[in-house]
Amino acid sequence: MRYFKVIIILLLTTTTFAFSNSDSFYVNVTNSITKTLQNKSNNNSIKQVYKNLYFVPIWINEDKLSYLALSLFRIIEKDYTISHNSNIYKRFKALELLSKNVYNSGDIENKIELELKITGLYLSYATHAIYGDINWSAFRRKMKIEWKTDKPLSSPIEALKKFVANGEINFSLFEPKTFGYSKLKKEIKRYREYQMSGKWKPLPDFGSLKVGTTSSALPMIRERLRFMGDYGDCKNFSSTKSDLCIKNALIRFQKRHGVAVTGYVNKRTKALLRESIEYKIQKMSLNLDRIKWLNKKVYSKQIVINIPAFELNFLSNSRSIQNMRVVIGKRNHRTPVFSNIVRTIILNPYWNVPASILEKEFLSKLKRNSNYLKRKNMKLYAGWNGKAIDASTVDWKSYKNGARVPYRVSQLPGSRNALGKIKFLFPNRYAVYMHDTPSKYLFKRRVRAFSHGCIRLQNPRGLLKTFASFNKSINYTTSVKILKGKTRKALSLNVKVPIDVIYLTTWIDDNGILQYRDDIYGYDRLQLATRRRY
Repeated sequence: MRYFKVIIILLLTTTTFAFSNSDSFYVNVTNSITKTLQNKSNNNSIKQVYKNLYFVPIWINEDKLSYLALSLFRIIEKDYTISHNSNIYKRFKALELLSKNVYNSGDIENKIELELKITGLYLSYATHAIYGDINWSAFRRKMKIEWKTDKPLSSPIEALKKFVANGEINFSLFEPKTFGYSKLKKEIKRYREYQMSGKWKPLPDFGSLKVGTTSSALPMIRERLRFMGDYGDCKNFSSTKSDLCIKNALIRFQKRHGVAVTGYVNKRTKALLRESIEYKIQKMSLNLDRIKWLNKKVYSKQIVINIPAFELNFLSNSRSIQNMRVVIGKRNHRTPVFSNIVRTIILNPYWNVPASILEKEFLSKLKRNSNYLKRKNMKLYAGWNGKAIDASTVDWKSYKNGARVPYRVSQLPGSRNALGKIKFLFPNRYAVYMHDTPSKYLFKRRVRAFSHGCIRLQNPRGLLKTFASFNKSINYTTSVKILKGKTRKALSLNVKVPIDVIYLTTWIDDNGILQYRDDIYGYDRLQLATRRRY
């Protein structure tokens, strides 16, 4: 600690400030900061900054602002994740002006006041840059949902200590290297610059834009589709008559937004085309903030399931080598956001029916027909470790719907099993896993939120084959033979694979294309409503 203090003082008095050999200025400022903050609570964030840096000044020099202060101002000026209407930007501009007046006056007390105000600005900006603006506690209180977060790579104070030691402010040191963070940030910059150019104007009303129809709004729509990257190589920008350029651009636009692909404008497509550029930037910024709280580790192999996209990607060295549709939890049985590791694959699994499903869904059916379980190839047990019993011997009507039932139900392996023929386990407190399903028709749906929280796979055998390609513990040919029968078989993976279940409604895909999806669980709306305003 002593050595760190010496290093900090040396750095601040030489490289950062070079106080023109005016030691008295340095001593006076340090003493004044100490005196000003001594009666502040130890929880006061500004006091914590100076306690960590031994109360030496960071931002002021005797005759000018320090290099770190100028660096902070430049970073805020160029940060496109904050608008010019934000409190951070307004405070920065005010302090930039104030600093000129302070140094013109030459008053030391004004300089000390400026020092502390810049520290306050730094803390606000660093909190935005490192943590983002999502108010996680307010969000969780409103939703009561399962969303496991992974702490960002630093804190504002720890980052500042590093910046002082390095003599340079560089927030990119603490940016995630995962989930396309840097690419999404660049797209925000591109959109913000376009917004500032004034070229994004509100669209007037328009019709379906089917090929051959005309609309005075078409030149503006062509320009919008061009900017967003949907217009391709078409050069026709002025025509008011819809053509194949518009049709193909609308198809690309609809695919990027995950809506019905028609090649013409319906109600949903029109609403998306007419969204303001500020809303689009807000949505990108929101998802950028989500990435800050996702798993930071980079793996050679990894499974990523994005809930709003209803999609699984198997990544090898950060590139997708396998992609498939998935079914996720209903709105009242939301699939949680979390990270884990796939450790085991079960062939021909049993389905142990969760107590909640037995009590809330099966009980009413058993009251009407005690043979319901038998028809579903299920067995009833007297408790978790109890013996099998005949469901017809139970007085089901004595239990109220939704009441606790002291029995266990298990569905036998087979093609009718709710888990299908394969299950992929990554033990977690949510009892969520990936599995096959007999309800294949659901994968044809665009919105695929039908499960009780688990993740149903479009191509479970394909995923099994991918695991077999690098796991010596799996023989794919043998596994296929086992799947023809009904005998349960557990395969323990010698190469386990991390899995991240995430919730991104905006992201950059492997081809560098900006993707948008509907907010299936309503998280965007709530997180935007409860965002911190810096």
